[in-house]
Amino acid sequence: MSKTSKNILGDQSGKIGKVVGRVVNGVQLYSAYNNHTSNPRTPKQLAARARFKAVMRIAKPLNGVINIGLRLAAAGIPMTSPSNIFTRRNNRLMQYDAESGVATPDYENLILSEGRTPYVDFGTASFAEAKTVKVPVSSSLDSRFGAFDNDTIYLAVYCPDRDECAIGTAKRTDSEVSVSLPPSWVGKSVYVWGFVKTSVDEDFPDESIGVRLHPNECSPTSYIGTGTIA
Repeated sequence: MSKTSKNILGDQSGKIGKVVGRVVNGVQLYSAYNNHTSNPRTPKQLAARARFKAVMRIAKPLNGVINIGLRLAAAGIPMTSPSNIFTRRNNRLMQYDAESGVATPDYENLILSEGRTPYVDFGTASFAEAKTVKVPVSSSLDSRFGAFDNDTIYLAVYCPDRDECAIGTAKRTDSEVSVSLPPSWVGKSVYVWGFVKTSVDEDFPDESIGVRLHPNECSPTSYIGTGTIA
């Protein structure tokens, strides 16, 4: 930047070739022109911002579920939280609409958990009972595969209109997992997912592959479906 107290051409302001002129306290100042905006708005950048905004918004109400399902994934990475892992895994799954400039989650493929814990079979979600979601579950695996009776089944129910999430639990030996919901959810649409968390409190070895399961390890996320709360 350069300055001068007198200018034979008079005070100058604005872009002049490759410099920008302005007058401050009676002093003429010149600085190099910066053609890089601090707020770039190319279509690609707008899409990236919208996706990031969408994934951060849904991460907040799902935080309780994320801290369970992605805890182990974050444990081995310094300065990384389960929420960070959720953002990385799901940012690309936010569906961007260029016309509205808004991104929305791909609920069916959302990743709330991951790991090698054996899954359970989730049946069709029932919304018939007032303020309740019920899902039948079954498991044909046993301890030879790392499936234990005390493994915890998690049911996550998210209401976009309320921006809230409710969690229900059951054991692998149970035939159903359910969650009770507040009156404010009645008539609202919800999305439902499930996963299983191992009950082992130390590494579970397998003769053929070494360690099969670690404490806090979960199964991949199962998308169960959507419905309206009665």
